Amino acid sequence: MSVPAEPAGLWRRLGALFYDALLLAAVLFLGTLVLLPFSGGESITPRQSGAWGYAYRGWIALLVAGFFGPSWTRRGQTLGMMSWKIRLERADGGLLRWRGALLRLAIGSLAALGALAGLLALARGGTAGRAWGALLLLPAAANYLWMAFDRETRTLQDRLSGSRMLRG
Repeated sequence: MSVPAEPAGLWRRLGALFYDALLLAAVLFLGTLVLLPFSGGESITPRQSGAWGYAYRGWIALLVAGFFGPSWTRRGQTLGMMSWKIRLERADGGLLRWRGALLRLAIGSLAALGALAGLLALARGGTAGRAWGALLLLPAAANYLWMAFDRETRTLQDRLSGSRMLRG
């Protein structure tokens, strides 16, 4: 008889997220490095590079989806999640499908980008910076605060993508 898996706690989730962020940064650095010879070593932005800058953004999005998508749909774990002994699955216990993985990734990416922008605004200081910073941090904070009130200890991201994160 198998014991039902427990939901992954906040600290395990954040630990795995931190590990994955480090690994993803390395992937993005390498993904950018291979393109730098084509830009003469200059930054690749739409303002400086036109359509090439937009293609670069698409490349970055593809690398991010390529980092998380196959891990979630084939094993239910990224390397960071393996290290922290947590796994991701659909609410019915199966592996995520690509639709759920991309939805989860989109929600998480928007919250993460908002949190980064919020931290930058807070670092700038001033009344407006603090107000915008707090506002931009709200989605990421609400995502994890939701766990405290959810019967199954799921985040908003889990709920919206039809997934759950478990220990084990």
